[in-house]
Amino acid sequence: MSERLTTSPQPLPQPDANLGYLFRLAHQRFRARLDSELEDLGLSAQDYGILSVFETRPQLSASELARISQVTRQTMHTSILSLETAGLVERIARNQRVVLVRPTTRGRECLQTATRRVRALGHAALADLSRQDEQTVRAWLASLAALTTSPKKEHAEPKEKS
Repeated sequence: MSERLTTSPQPLPQPDANLGYLFRLAHQRFRARLDSELEDLGLSAQDYGILSVFETRPQLSASELARISQVTRQTMHTSILSLETAGLVERIARNQRVVLVRPTTRGRECLQTATRRVRALGHAALADLSRQDEQTVRAWLASLAALTTSPKKEHAEPKEKS
C-alpha cells in the first residue's frame, strides 16, 4: 500500500517527445520484457544476444563475439564464463592464443526456445501496425542501425516529409 502512495503512475510518453528519450524508453521497456520472458531459461537479454550470434556461425573467438556484440573483450569474457558455467557454451583452444566458443547441445536447445519467445514478443510489439507500417518501421530501424558516421560528420539536411 505504501508503494501506491509514494509511486505516482508515469505518464505515457508523447510522440513529439525528444527522439533520444523515446529510443531509450522503448529500448528499456523492450529489454525489460525480454529479460522477463527469458528469466526462467536462465538467460538475460544480453545472454540471448550472444547465443543468437551462433544461429549463423558454428563457433567464434571471444574477440569476434565481442566485436559483433559491440562490447569489450573483458565484458565478453565475463559473459562467456557465465554461459559456460550454465552449460550453454563451451570453449575449445585452437592454439595457445585463440580460444573458440561454441554453444553446447543444451545451449542450442535453449537458444531455440528463447528465439521463439523473442519472436513472439516482437510480433506483439508490432501487432497494432499494418503490414506496410511494419515494413516502414523495420526499414527505418535497419537504416539507423547501418549508420556509421556521427550526425556532425554527415551534415545532411533533414528530409521533408511527403
